[in-house]
Amino acid sequence: MPMMTEQQVMTVNGMSCDGCGRRITSALSDVAGVNEVSADHEAGTVTLNADSDVVGVDVVRGVIEDLGYEVVPG
Repeated sequence: MPMMTEQQVMTVNGMSCDGCGRRITSALSDVAGVNEVSADHEAGTVTLNADSDVVGVDVVRGVIEDLGYEVVPG
């Protein structure tokens, strides 16, 4: 059965430097089902490709918020 990979772009408040982006990228890279992730602190976005059958948006949001950042609903 093929994976259901989806790209998601989330707006994230609170990223102020490259270190913030690396922190989020590192944490999300450890989540099962996340295939690729990038964070742009200047744009305030996190972009990821993930297997939607394995990891949901709520899990991703929880990881980001547990790090102290705010995911903007959208």
